[in-house]
Amino acid sequence: MAEEKKFTGYGTCKIANGEYTGELVSGVRQGYGVMTFSNRDIYDGDWDKGSMHGMGRFKFWNKEKERYTHSYKGQFNHGTREGKGKMEYSNHDVYQGTWQNDHRTGDGICWFADGCVFHGIWKFDQMIRGVFRKPDGELYDGELKDGKYNGYGKLFWPSGNWFEGIFVDNKPFKGMMFSLDGKISEFQEGKQL
Repeated sequence: MAEEKKFTGYGTCKIANGEYTGELVSGVRQGYGVMTFSNRDIYDGDWDKGSMHGMGRFKFWNKEKERYTHSYKGQFNHGTREGKGKMEYSNHDVYQGTWQNDHRTGDGICWFADGCVFHGIWKFDQMIRGVFRKPDGELYDGELKDGKYNGYGKLFWPSGNWFEGIFVDNKPFKGMMFSLDGKISEFQEGKQL
């Protein structure tokens, strides 16, 4: 029985979950190509052995809004966002930095739609440690957990006063309070000592 020859070159083919136009090697997506998935998501970029690998752009289709609402442009590793990349979210947040297994992990900066900016270390989409700046000028440099100031850090208020020490759920817990006029006082659990 003769072996079936698979196409090598540039072409368009239907796949179980969509349609692909691009380079093929023995019928496998290899090189550059565009895949339109059955749910209308689109990947435009590099392929290796049939999976998204290298540089590319992925646009996410929102069925309810009937439009593309967020997109990722950057590196892929066999089907997952991995390496350096930029994600623009449907709520207008923008993250640029490192990714691991489809999660913001490593060094990255996020510009939030409300005007806040965080630059620092991420782990599985959570801010771990870095600088968080609010539009009113408040600046926090320290540890975070569950999106809040938790752990050791420094908080600078627009007034010029600042606190250094331990934070619990966005509030100074124990440490030192410094005022613009040069006063230094000990602070513990909501009381200046």
